[in-house]
Amino acid sequence: MNDVLRVEDHGAVRVLTLSRPEKKNAFDVALTEALWSALERASADESVRVVVVTGAGDMFSAGADVNLFLQAGTGGLEGDISKVARLYEPLRACTKPVIAAVQGPTVGMGVTMLPHFDLVYAAEHATFLVPFVRLGLVVEYAGSFALPRLIGHQRTRELLLRAKPIDARTAEHWGLVTRVFPRESFTSEVMAIANDVAALPPGAILECRRLVDKGEQSDMQHAIDEENRVLATRYGSAENVDAVKAFLTRRK
Repeated sequence: MNDVLRVEDHGAVRVLTLSRPEKKNAFDVALTEALWSALERASADESVRVVVVTGAGDMFSAGADVNLFLQAGTGGLEGDISKVARLYEPLRACTKPVIAAVQGPTVGMGVTMLPHFDLVYAAEHATFLVPFVRLGLVVEYAGSFALPRLIGHQRTRELLLRAKPIDARTAEHWGLVTRVFPRESFTSEVMAIANDVAALPPGAILECRRLVDKGEQSDMQHAIDEENRVLATRYGSAENVDAVKAFLTRRK
């Protein structure tokens, strides 16, 4: 048990719950390292067949902890923010199917991380917001690569350039979300699917996932490298610092 991440086994399904509800489950270094380690442990545990990631409280995640932006400084894809920016790595490397159970609104990297899950389910009241341009930043998590392929170029531009939330049904229609379930039955619906997948032959599941991923790996890495190059110039820029300070002032 970790203060910022709850780990519970339900048969062959391991549920990882982001547990910083007072910070809307924003990813700081502690939560990032806890989830990273938990995914690696699940990969190595033969009793685990499926991993479900969800959030505690009202939100799935508020994205990266905004204080990391102020700490980054110009040229700042180093230090604390570096590992947070690479959380897609253990998601993609996990040898077990990983399901996102988006039980409430999600923001920033809480959205751009979703293409790296095998399956994404959302409660009907969930919303999806990618506010990077409002913070003087650009998309990360291979969003420039994965989102256009998942939801199309025009919808990706609307998501990024308008920086306004979309609802769960829109996310489902666009293809960002696999399926949407009512709030009252959400957990039971997701767990039923997780148990169904857990009952299937694990070797076949693993090879299917590898085949689906294989064709995009080199192109995705190129997109990640380019995103990180641009992000390194944006963190700590005048636009970024002013936007984050304004955000923190409004939040008080």
